Amino acid sequence: MAQILSRLFGAYLLLTAIAVALLFMITPLIHDGSPDYPIWTILNYFMALGAILMVVLTFLYRWKLDPQNTDNYTCAIANGLFYGSVVLLMLFFWQYFWLLDTSSETGDAALSHTIYFPLVDAIYVVLGLIIGERLLRSGGQQ
Repeated sequence: MAQILSRLFGAYLLLTAIAVALLFMITPLIHDGSPDYPIWTILNYFMALGAILMVVLTFLYRWKLDPQNTDNYTCAIANGLFYGSVVLLMLFFWQYFWLLDTSSETGDAALSHTIYFPLVDAIYVVLGLIIGERLLRSGGQQ
């Protein structure tokens, strides 16, 4: 049962990472110039679940490692994925709660979104592809 769940979570992370990457690349082509991004609004719900899954799954993977019997490379990968997921979770939810207050979209704040949102999306894609591929390939038997 754990293998099936692990593969399902891996597939979910891969699919959402691919969807974010594709939408990230085509948004300049399909966006009409309005301040609303309806497709991103929907995708943000899936990204929120994905970001939470990444933190939980990498924490569990890190927790299972025995530091005495694990090589440094594996420990570094596990720690890097975990802390990268934590950073993504913090940045994503900062962005998400920022979007709930539309009065904050003025001046420099609106300008910072042109840098900040693509950064969160890029981090999500990279971590989602790495963690999703590892889960799908190993099926929880890491």
